[in-house]
Amino acid sequence: MKLIWYVASFFTIFLILINNPKATSLSGFSDQGRIFNSTRSTQKSLQIVIAIHVVAFFSLTILFALYSQV
Repeated sequence: MKLIWYVASFFTIFLILINNPKATSLSGFSDQGRIFNSTRSTQKSLQIVIAIHVVAFFSLTILFALYSQV
């Protein structure tokens, strides 16, 4: 169960790091924008995915905190 929590946390951190709302593309880590061409709709989709992963991460954290006290 903790493995799922670790994977969710690392994936959430990765998504947050590649998200740059001020950039015109997702090429934050490279100078070439060919790989991560982005439009406004993909930025919005990425933000929705990030929000879902953040909620999942906090839900897993609460579940682990509740079940670890039992």
